[in-house]
Amino acid sequence: MMNMKKVISIVAFMCITVSALQAQRLHNLYGLSWEVGFPTGDFVSKPSILGGKVEYRHFVKEHISVGATLGWNNFEEYVPRKTYENQDQTSAITTDNQRFVFSLPITGDFFYYFGTHGKFVPYAGIGLGGQYAAHKAYYNIYVTDDKGWGFIARPQIGTLVNLGVTNPAKLILAAGYNYSTNKSDVFRTENFQNFWLSLGISFTN
Repeated sequence: MMNMKKVISIVAFMCITVSALQAQRLHNLYGLSWEVGFPTGDFVSKPSILGGKVEYRHFVKEHISVGATLGWNNFEEYVPRKTYENQDQTSAITTDNQRFVFSLPITGDFFYYFGTHGKFVPYAGIGLGGQYAAHKAYYNIYVTDDKGWGFIARPQIGTLVNLGVTNPAKLILAAGYNYSTNKSDVFRTENFQNFWLSLGISFTN
């Protein structure tokens, strides 16, 4: 018959195991990431390292979280000398110019996680919301600009990287695509799109 010491040892082991599993389950995540953008449009095409995002995720289930993200990116590109016509083609100007796009996406997010207790916690998700975008072109001392809001969708994949069993900090590695309906009649663009890669740090509880 099993003696009392063995019973106590087994019960203690089970309690410790259950506590550890509960401690590993995520409830909230707060993240800050650096983001590199790769635009695909005609207005600007040069990659930008001047981007980032802050985010919050709440785990409604072990494998599912919902949350929100505020992102930003600054794109800049020099365009050599070229002739431009106005919209009704009644006048034209020949000049070089410096182009800028500032984007500010704000999304509600949904993520699904493929396992939650390993060193790596891969996930896939999407963010949907609105984006403010400002387009500017500088011609010597003159400037043309256009700005406004549009709808944005941000599908993405990534992984959380655990830094230790009891460490609340985790790395965030992610890649995704931004599709927005931001358009500019001034610059004759129909939407604004870019791929992106991000590296960040998060804290969980």
